[in-house]
Amino acid sequence: LVAAALRGDAESFSRLCEQYYPALVAIAYSHLADRGLAEDAAQEALLVAYRSISTLRQADRFAGWLTSICRNLAVDMAKTRAREKRAAIEDCSPVSYASRHEDDIVAVVRQIIFGLDPDLRDIVFLRYYNRMSYDQVAQMLGVSEEAVNGKLRRARDRIRHELQRRKSMELEP
Repeated sequence: LVAAALRGDAESFSRLCEQYYPALVAIAYSHLADRGLAEDAAQEALLVAYRSISTLRQADRFAGWLTSICRNLAVDMAKTRAREKRAAIEDCSPVSYASRHEDDIVAVVRQIIFGLDPDLRDIVFLRYYNRMSYDQVAQMLGVSEEAVNGKLRRARDRIRHELQRRKSMELEP
């Protein structure tokens, strides 16, 4: 499909869009924490990729190239969003990724995940949010499966450590 898209076949590129869109949304969500903005970033990344596909030199690098475009757009959107929030800080309450019920374990884990380094957060979202295999995650990020495995292990360890730390803080008088 990538080779055909490089030759200008719009139908092939459309099929690539369908294939990669969910993973791009997951990557963008890991930086934006907003489903609507993540979908916007994924769509924008596909548009940028379509316009600049002629710059792709190796067809087997398509997934990583597309992921980089999406990640860069999401990071830029997050920065813009943060600047806008700082400018209007007096008009709104502090933003929190957690739900109103801090004891809700899902909200706590989500908050911890958003506190991870971006490279770990990307892998967590691709693997668990988007349910991609280790091989698929490796292709999307342009790394080995061993690197995916190691980063997932580090992410799980950090999440576990932070949950234990918070639990021990709750038990202290």
